[in-house]
Amino acid sequence: MADTDIKQKSLDALVIMNTAIKNVRLYPPTSATIISTIERLHQAFQEMLARENPIVFAESEKSILICGNPLNQKDQEKIQVTALLNILLGFGLKSISFDKGLEKAELSTFTEILSRKPDVIKSEGGLPQILAENNITHIYLDQKVYVAMDKDHKIISSLDIKDDQIAEFFISTNPELSADPQKLQEMAKDPERLSQAFQTGLKQLMAQKGSLSDNQLTESLGNMVGLLDKVAGSLMQEDKENISNRIGEAIVTADPDMALELTTQNMEHLFGGVLRQYLISKLDEIKYYEIQKTGEGGASDGQSEAGTGQTGRGQGDGSIGINGEGTAQSGADSQKKSDFKNKLIRVSEKMSLNLKENEKTLLDKPLMSILPKIIEQLIAHKEQETMEKIIRHLVDNLFSEKADVRAHAAKALTDIIESLPPERKREMIESLSGRLIEWIKIETSVTPVYKTVCNYLQNIAQDFINQLRYAETIPLLDMFNDINSGTLEKNDAIHEVSAQLILNLATEENITLLFKEFNTNEHDKKDDAGKILLMFGDITIKHMLDTLEENSDGNERVRIMHLIIGTGQRAIPLVRERINENAPWHYLWNMAYILGQIGNEESAGALQPLLRHENERLRHEALKSISRTGGKRRGQLLITALNGADEKFKLRLIEALGNAKAADIVPDLLNILITRPFVTTAARIQMEEKICVALGDIGSPEAIPALSEISESKSFFRVSSYPENVKTAAARALESIRKKKTEAIPKLNI
Repeated sequence: MADTDIKQKSLDALVIMNTAIKNVRLYPPTSATIISTIERLHQAFQEMLARENPIVFAESEKSILICGNPLNQKDQEKIQVTALLNILLGFGLKSISFDKGLEKAELSTFTEILSRKPDVIKSEGGLPQILAENNITHIYLDQKVYVAMDKDHKIISSLDIKDDQIAEFFISTNPELSADPQKLQEMAKDPERLSQAFQTGLKQLMAQKGSLSDNQLTESLGNMVGLLDKVAGSLMQEDKENISNRIGEAIVTADPDMALELTTQNMEHLFGGVLRQYLISKLDEIKYYEIQKTGEGGASDGQSEAGTGQTGRGQGDGSIGINGEGTAQSGADSQKKSDFKNKLIRVSEKMSLNLKENEKTLLDKPLMSILPKIIEQLIAHKEQETMEKIIRHLVDNLFSEKADVRAHAAKALTDIIESLPPERKREMIESLSGRLIEWIKIETSVTPVYKTVCNYLQNIAQDFINQLRYAETIPLLDMFNDINSGTLEKNDAIHEVSAQLILNLATEENITLLFKEFNTNEHDKKDDAGKILLMFGDITIKHMLDTLEENSDGNERVRIMHLIIGTGQRAIPLVRERINENAPWHYLWNMAYILGQIGNEESAGALQPLLRHENERLRHEALKSISRTGGKRRGQLLITALNGADEKFKLRLIEALGNAKAADIVPDLLNILITRPFVTTAARIQMEEKICVALGDIGSPEAIPALSEISESKSFFRVSSYPENVKTAAARALESIRKKKTEAIPKLNI
């Protein structure tokens, strides 16, 4: 895009941005005015970014630069330009850069932030912090600004590095330029000569390797790259990428160690991130981390494989042995290994610190891509403490409040785990399983990485079951069981993953193995085996219900019932399915008992048919379970069983109705009480007495008229008077009801 074109479109965008900032102060964010303005602003940036990236507005000597180009005096005086300048100065900014991928949501949030007063922004932590908290990743503050070189402009306009530093660098690599500024400017426009100048400077720097520390060398190299990046800012994108690749090649060739350390620096802005990506790809390509193998040292104990005449590997640490003919080189190789190890540790420590203190490190994909190889080498060199420190800081980021940080931390962690050999991989997953479970608890979305972690935990759980490590299996499955049962509320996608994981573990082999231990207690792990069986859910419950029907051992049936009860209400539908008239009475008794422990009003209805079963023990167990779980339905469920029940069971039913305080069936009891046969048997009289007692327990005033007639020995509806024991029971019931009625009247304070 031509300078004039980008300038004009940028000025147009500033007009819209200025309007958006004003509108945000006047209208709510959901208003059509705001939405329309942001749409126009986003469209303007999309058109510019399609041809120029990034778009940079900067302040230099209280003037505005657009993509490195200063505006003329007339444009500088425009209202929208003055407004932007005031924003930059007010917030203490030098530049604002807009990058490809910019989203409308980011623009909307950004304009809202700029509409606030600078002192308010400062009190909230400052612009950089607020942008980070709002996940604004395509708008940058205070990036370097490049200015095209021509006869009217300086070589470069910089916000933090002065022109004389540029000149000094080029003159140091090409002394003949000191007397010819024109050639200095020409050199700055030539990609070939820029690359040559860098290589010359790099050679001069490497010549000081003995007198400068590694940190000083890396810092100087970073400064050189930064200077060159500034000068190349005015070149075509193709030329910039070419220079970037050439200096990357030169750095890797000169010193791979320094190239590695440079990738851990804050250099993502240099050459648009292309340089870092190039360095990482080259380091991987030449297998830098193996350092020509001999640089990684001898056998695992630091000694050569004696007497073999062969190159030998150390035991499990990935190191390389030295043959008998290599003793002349052993000193040099040992020094090389020591140097590499020191640099590896230094890079690792820096990486660890970055992961601990700066969440943005995780968002740096190129940097994260080398992390698995760093861990691999730390393991190979037995730097367990350094490796664990990196992993610990990485895992800590799994619990960030920011979803993107958690996601990137999980991705980096799984990349590391996947790079490990099987045995080491299993060890790491096992050691991290507790923290991974905690992460699964808080995670809110199912991503490929989420599924990978769940798969890790499933495999570890399976290993534990195979090894009879049941106590260690329980914490792994407990959380997935909570999700599956609804105890831990999660969305449908997470619930589906958890359900599938448990289904994958609830195999016939595992159930058989666990039931064997549960039944025999062969390894003294019966209780833990039972807990795992419960977590397998429906599959195990069905299996246990089958066993309960087939097993004749009473003690064993009791143990199984307690296991099923431990699953809670999830077992209710499966138990209800097993209640049918063809089942053995003792099995139906088991079902009634289980429902009495875990059931509810709805399931109580399934027990009603059992109140008419021929087996007395079963009828009584059904009555107890309905009384315990039937809630408001107890009265109707029990009263309907009176008709056809034997005399003894009728008394139990009436007593249960009284205990249940079932006021809704008082009319039914009164109807039975006053509809007397012409001939009353002893059983009938006993039932009438029980009904009076039940009515007193219920305490409904509705029963007062009938109970009064009975207790006063008057004829009632032309029926002869009741026996004395029934009248006595009626009188007591009346007293109880009236007392309850009096107690229910609020006392007045006089």
